[in-house]
Amino acid sequence: MSRPQISTILKLLDDENQEVQNSVQRALLDYHGDASDDLAAVGIQLSPEDSSLLSKSLHSGRQTSLREHWSVPFRGLQDPDGDWDALEALLRLLSDFLHDGITLRPSMSDELDLLAKEAENQVESPAELSEWLFASDRFSGNKTNPYDPRNSDLAWCLEQRKSNPLGLSLIYLLVAQRIGLPVYGVNYPGHFLCLIDLEVAPTLVDPFHRGRPIPVMQLLKEHPEISKKAAEAVRRPCSLAAILTRVLANMTLAFSKLNRLDDADLIQNLMKTIK
Repeated sequence: MSRPQISTILKLLDDENQEVQNSVQRALLDYHGDASDDLAAVGIQLSPEDSSLLSKSLHSGRQTSLREHWSVPFRGLQDPDGDWDALEALLRLLSDFLHDGITLRPSMSDELDLLAKEAENQVESPAELSEWLFASDRFSGNKTNPYDPRNSDLAWCLEQRKSNPLGLSLIYLLVAQRIGLPVYGVNYPGHFLCLIDLEVAPTLVDPFHRGRPIPVMQLLKEHPEISKKAAEAVRRPCSLAAILTRVLANMTLAFSKLNRLDDADLIQNLMKTIK
């Protein structure tokens, strides 16, 4: 059975009859939280009020879709060089969940492919990639809204060219993977970092601050006051599971600050699936 046309649903979206509203919500479930293709196909231009109402009405479908498709591999995320494809697939699910469901946009992975293709002929090392992405201001830190949940939506970050420390680090990591450069995550308390030149002179990279390089030994020597946990974090790359856990923790905090408690609970339940 074909799903109801979006134009028909829109006419009933603000109907005050409860039975009609129940029917609308059931019909919207067939869209799995995203009606952007259908809206574009019929050429409907929504008012800001209708956009907000439709996005909110589609949200339960995005929650259901995330719940149903979420599957963490048993072993693939346990190492720093684990299953990057599996991690990216999970990040794509989170990106789709965080999308408004009404605007067309390129897929996260397609945008990363394009970025990697642009970079691969211009950089030859992890340090050069960092400069190309961050020192050039292609991407910058979202200092205005560091707790915006969209900082965990990599499709949004790639479009807006900004994110929090973890979002920028993920872009760096995923582009580096595509062009065969060794870049790793560092689960530093309070501020996610990356690690390069692991075999020669281990160096931290801070994407949030324009890719600032920080030699690990220099940091440990000049800042003996840092916590034991922080000192351990900079000495070795973290697992992909730790990266995913950090993403989900950021989302939980962001949703809690916005009083979106259903979403915070959903993300906390996803965290329990990471071994």
